This record gives sequence, C-alpha cells and structure tokens, in this order.
Amino acid sequence: MMQMDTQKDKKADKWVNEVWNTYSPQIYNLCRMNCDDKEDAKDVFQNVALRFCQNAKKIKYRDSVYPWLFQVFKNCFYDYVRFRQRLSPFSRVADTVGDYTALPAEKSVFYKAGNQENDELNRAVGTLSTRDRELIDMIFQKGLSTNELSAHYGVSFNAIIKRRHSAIKRAKKALLG
Repeated sequence: MMQMDTQKDKKADKWVNEVWNTYSPQIYNLCRMNCDDKEDAKDVFQNVALRFCQNAKKIKYRDSVYPWLFQVFKNCFYDYVRFRQRLSPFSRVADTVGDYTALPAEKSVFYKAGNQENDELNRAVGTLSTRDRELIDMIFQKGLSTNELSAHYGVSFNAIIKRRHSAIKRAKKALLG
C-alpha cells in the first residue's frame, strides 16, 4: 500500500514539474509586461509560483491549468498594485486640484487641461462590469491583442471581439447618457 502512495506522489510531482515548466515562461512574460520594473516582476512571479506549489495537489490532472494560473497571476498582480499604491511617495502622487482650494481650478498651478474628459471617461468605464473593465484595461492599457486575450480567457477569437464591442458600446452609452 505504501508503494502505491509513493508511485502516486511521484506521478503527481512529475505532472507538477511538467506543468510548471510548460507555463512558467508565459507567466513570467505576463509579469514583465505588467510590472514597472524587473524586480517587481520577479516578486509577482514568485508569488504565483508559491501559490501554484501550495495548490498543485488540488488541481485535477485533466483540467486546463493555464486559465487557473492566469487567474492566480491576476490576483497576485492586483495585490502588487494595491501594495504599491499604499507605498506611493509624494513624488508619484498626481498633482490635481483638491476641493479645498480657494482659487478656481483654472487659476491653480496644478490645473491640467483635459482632466474633465478623463474624469468622465473613468466614470463611464467605472459603470461597466468587472469583466468588461478588465477586458478594456487589457486591450487599451496593456496592449494585448485579440489572439492573446482569446488564449488567456480560453474562448474563441470571435467571442473576444463580441465582448470588446459590447463593452465599448456600454461605455459609450454611459458616457453619452
């Protein structure tokens, strides 16, 4: 009985090794693409690897592992972003006018023309669902192609095009009223 358990463990370890060797370069590229610098990318990648190692035994052998790894990457990346925002020095804080100023916004030294349009656009995108906001972010902020997105989400090329079109349509409707 003990010998069967060790054979199962060896098979599971071999599978975990194969899966990690297959997908780790893609995950690392995602980290490098999304993080500000190389060290931060290594930290996010290390967190993904840690979570994979902790949960590898729970994943079924037949399941597609990449969508799970991609979701773990997103969670680790969002954790990284939230952590970085907490530690933002004043030099990285946006110089926008607060509600407490005595001067009109146009007369302020920190006034930036175009902030109103950005606020409206952010409000319109904020009305979208989480899934749509994520898709818009990945297309327009991260610059991922439709092929890359269809591979990440595990859906067809046409499904990504339809999702993108409907998300933009909903944002446009929210923006125009």
